[in-house]
Amino acid sequence: MNKVLALVPAAIVLAASIFVKVFAGRYEVLGAAYAPLLNAGVLLRAFGMFASVVLVWGLLRSRGASRGVLALATLSGPITYGIVSAIDALAFFPAGQAAYYGINPIAIAAVAGQCAAAAVAEVAWRWWSRRRGRDAGTPVTWRIGAAFGAGLLTVFFTVLYQGGVPFFYVYQRGYMLLFT
Repeated sequence: MNKVLALVPAAIVLAASIFVKVFAGRYEVLGAAYAPLLNAGVLLRAFGMFASVVLVWGLLRSRGASRGVLALATLSGPITYGIVSAIDALAFFPAGQAAYYGINPIAIAAVAGQCAAAAVAEVAWRWWSRRRGRDAGTPVTWRIGAAFGAGLLTVFFTVLYQGGVPFFYVYQRGYMLLFT
């Protein structure tokens, strides 16, 4: 059951991606609801990529999930986004280049965002568990702080700092090294 629960972030990303893919450019189907629904779909996909682990972390920890299952919960949304992106890129690029697109800066930032969100969820779970009388350890440790900080810094430098241009340059250099 824990493994299924760990795939909730992937299901969110996949469902939102399918919705956006099916209805993008089809105003006649959705009418006046087109813009709000497509915006909601894109925001839901972003939530699934960057922060959805907060939905399942506490349940997984309370059920005694292994580190592997917790890692699956953290990575399932971003990996699903990378796979969906690579499949979408197959319409424009050969398979190798499309696969490289699956590890684009947004996918890397999504992994980092989920790690930061998992750190926050772990602090919340430990605090909640201590309030309930369980020995869950100190809510904030240097490792949790490091995971949170590294996640936020990675998000910042991959997609936020100067619009992500400096990191995208590095990403493009990798592309040129591999494919030109």
